[in-house]
Amino acid sequence: MSAGIRVAIAAAETGVEPAGVARRAGGCRALIGMSNGELRRLGVPGRFADAIRRNRSADVAAYRVRLADRGIRCFGVDEDAYPAELRDLADPPVAIYLRGEHRLPSAVRRVSVVGSRHPTDAGLRLTRELARFAAERGVEVVSGLALGIDAAAHGGALDGGRPTVAVLGCGVDVVYPRTNARLSDRVVADGVVVSEYAPGTSPAPWRFPARNRLIAALAGTLLVVEARGRSGALITADHALDLGRDVLAVPGSPAAAGAAGTNGLIKAGAGLIEDTADLAGWLDVAPPGERPLNLPAPMAAVLDAIAEGPAHTDAVVERVGMPVADVSSAVLRLELEGLVTRTRGGELIAARRAVPGRLVESAEA
Repeated sequence: MSAGIRVAIAAAETGVEPAGVARRAGGCRALIGMSNGELRRLGVPGRFADAIRRNRSADVAAYRVRLADRGIRCFGVDEDAYPAELRDLADPPVAIYLRGEHRLPSAVRRVSVVGSRHPTDAGLRLTRELARFAAERGVEVVSGLALGIDAAAHGGALDGGRPTVAVLGCGVDVVYPRTNARLSDRVVADGVVVSEYAPGTSPAPWRFPARNRLIAALAGTLLVVEARGRSGALITADHALDLGRDVLAVPGSPAAAGAAGTNGLIKAGAGLIEDTADLAGWLDVAPPGERPLNLPAPMAAVLDAIAEGPAHTDAVVERVGMPVADVSSAVLRLELEGLVTRTRGGELIAARRAVPGRLVESAEA
């Protein structure tokens, strides 16, 4: 059973942030197996060391059942179902908690959107437009469910008909801020809420900068809309740059306080985004005026995976992280739609009109 979950249980009992400790130990399995003396030499706080010892043989299956009764899933860093993108982090969460039916598969294109909690009306409108545009073209939107730009990004993504991913600085069963309660319910219903913190964990100021590294890691591209010169959005941009992700920013008037951070990013080399056409170029999706296919999320994920390059079904299963039966069903439907073909050797190939972005015809057709 997962050593990562056992470490997470110990961390939840003591309030210790475990990611850095696990890294210094050489991983969760090594940490769980350490003797009392080794834990002391590693500098593990006494209460955390005691909790680790108590949970070396914790019943992970029973823990998962208790979480499932509350609609929560949990995966340790040492398990296949753990989001692969988070392993790019120097200190990946020892475990990840998810609330919502979306499976958070790998090999799905995502864009993270962050920005001011106190944006302008124009910033909110543009964020919602950009997020909806991305979602309509099969790109999932990741954000932090905060007030302002985050909320607009999630709302736009949901309007676009794709799951959206909300990363929290508290437990997945804690709604923060309360004013986003209705939006949180929509995200859980049509997407997923994610956290490295155990259920019931209250929000705290130091947890939000930590969660920003997850927002950066879960997507290949980060878009910043309205950010001051010193802000959480810029912390997220730093994480994205460290991870080799593309960083984009919306410019603003030099006279506007909320544009200092985004303008600074652009000066430093971030991609400039003024409209959906700019975003289409960076995401390599159908531009405005051309209509993408409206595919269910599983079919869209499988199509994206096949579009990466010819592959047999088992390779597609690895790319998307979905059950074999679900992938086979999606492949069959894609073949019937003429969006996927097979070579003589049995490899799956995306049809020309089904490249990423799923463009099939112009809007005027």
